[in-house]
Amino acid sequence: MTISAMSMNEIHANSLLASTFTHPRQVLANPFLDALQKRCVLAAWASDAFAVEGKPWLRQIPGSNETVRIGDILAALRSLDGDDSPPPPMMSRMPLPRPPTRVRAVGQTSLEIRRRLAEIHP
Repeated sequence: MTISAMSMNEIHANSLLASTFTHPRQVLANPFLDALQKRCVLAAWASDAFAVEGKPWLRQIPGSNETVRIGDILAALRSLDGDDSPPPPMMSRMPLPRPPTRVRAVGQTSLEIRRRLAEIHP
């Protein structure tokens, strides 16, 4: 069996297993699956292959009437990592750079500055 065929079989098996659940919490609560198997089921469920057409934030396993939010699936995957910490706070917007201040030469008037700029940018 080739590697691609084996991975396709694994994806298919995890998809079939995922179809027995209606919510990621059920996957996490299942006592018969170890953490790796739970991760595989949730990852298969999160796959773009199961995205609902026109609603990419939802996933639906073929043959199931239930849709699940991708956020719920990702939250379940994070809980398997033990990384339940909230996401880092959004950084505030960086301030816009100030335009350079024009410094006059000693004895130069503002009229002379405007004339010089007019010569450079006609």
